[in-house]
Amino acid sequence: MKRFFELCLLCGAMSAHASGFYFGDNGAKAMVQGGAFAAQADDLTAMQYNPAGLTQLGGFSFLADLDLIRHDVSFHRQDPGFDPANPNAQIQVVKSNPAPFFLPFFGASYGFKLANRPFTVALGLFAPPSQGRYDYPTPNYTKKDNGDFLESPIKYAPQRYALISTNILIAYPTLSLAYAIHQRFQVGISAQLTVSQFQQTQTLYGGDALGFNPMKQREEDPNYDATVAIDLPGQVGFTGILGLMAQPFDWLSLGASVRPAIPFKAKGKFTAELSDYFKAQGASINGDVATLTMTMPWEVKVGARVTPMANLGINFDFVYQGWDSVDQLLLTPENVTLTALGNSSPIVPFGVKKNWHATWSVRLGASYRIMKYVSVSLGALYETGAAPTATYSVDWTHPTRFIFTGGVTGHLGPLDVIVGAMFTPTNTTVVTDSQVLRGQTNPDIVAGPVGNGIYTSGGYGIILGVRGNFGSIVPNASKPSAPVEPKADEPVAAPAS
Repeated sequence: MKRFFELCLLCGAMSAHASGFYFGDNGAKAMVQGGAFAAQADDLTAMQYNPAGLTQLGGFSFLADLDLIRHDVSFHRQDPGFDPANPNAQIQVVKSNPAPFFLPFFGASYGFKLANRPFTVALGLFAPPSQGRYDYPTPNYTKKDNGDFLESPIKYAPQRYALISTNILIAYPTLSLAYAIHQRFQVGISAQLTVSQFQQTQTLYGGDALGFNPMKQREEDPNYDATVAIDLPGQVGFTGILGLMAQPFDWLSLGASVRPAIPFKAKGKFTAELSDYFKAQGASINGDVATLTMTMPWEVKVGARVTPMANLGINFDFVYQGWDSVDQLLLTPENVTLTALGNSSPIVPFGVKKNWHATWSVRLGASYRIMKYVSVSLGALYETGAAPTATYSVDWTHPTRFIFTGGVTGHLGPLDVIVGAMFTPTNTTVVTDSQVLRGQTNPDIVAGPVGNGIYTSGGYGIILGVRGNFGSIVPNASKPSAPVEPKADEPVAAPAS
């Protein structure tokens, strides 16, 4: 019994941090070019892509971007050994029901000369590029007069042991500094705070406490389900980004940035709604506080930009994300005890290993100014998934995929207005060897898998952005100044003897 409640606490938190990371990337100007921006970085999203690029902004600049993301996921759960060509049609296909998720990016900067070199200070606020909220069918435990379920959770909410809903909010308040130490070499750094909130709900199974340990979903008894939820505000953390940029030739720019792994620690409330069976046994949990720790991956971006003609720029980026740094999710109950059968005992810390591996992506983008007031952009990126099929689940539905992007920019004096879109085709993943197991009361009993089935993942996003520069681009201090021509009514000074 104690093990059951430990799993209630753990599984209510173990999936929350996987959902929604990542879905494309940030910034309107970058995303309409496929997220390839490390070597261009000529607007305030350089705070994320490559802080060294901020030296290109002189005077006062501002930026307000908004991506509206919709990531559509479906899951048709099946029993082990099923035939993908003939899935069990009696189990409903469940779908996520995400409202468009708002991904903002705000920033402002001021650039001036420091020791006769361009120097820029910037402030910003943005979120990681993700769909942070997912909602799947909530199991209905209402019964008819004959004792049968009005809507059987087995049929209508087969994903309940993996996820019912999740809502993740993360933001990075950022201070960036950039300096041109040479006319062809710039450096920059972004210092960031991390603020977060994690919420999740899902179901756990306790039937094996009575000796029932089904290997197939139609043998599971929802009478022994318990619904658990967490609401954990994250503690404020700190991270940063270091960027470099070089222009070996006028037509070629190179850029690189690195961000270390980001530790997250969240502390808050958990709740467990027990089934009628466990309530009848007099079971209860005393205390409702727990702490969760995990680590987000470190990241490296390397890019090149070529300008073969005045109005055309072509970008290529390679991005590496060390998701293998997420070795486990650790939940620590604080002064939480379990009372069952007249006995009380503390619940000790415990963790769950995740078999994630590092991912990488390649990105290609181009922008062409077709006239004074209008530019068009196109881009594409290819990225690998972090979770193998054996650990694939509805809480991590980001497979290896392509994302295609494009947009139009209107140049209105000091303002640029960007409208674009992103799209990823629906990807189907078939899992027949799932190692995602149902939570069990007795850890010595091998539980039934809950991750086998057919998954689809696709989606789109609307990209909007406004940026302005009120002040010229800081001229390169190392370039010789043009001679000052005398005015027509001024005499030309005689040369000094």
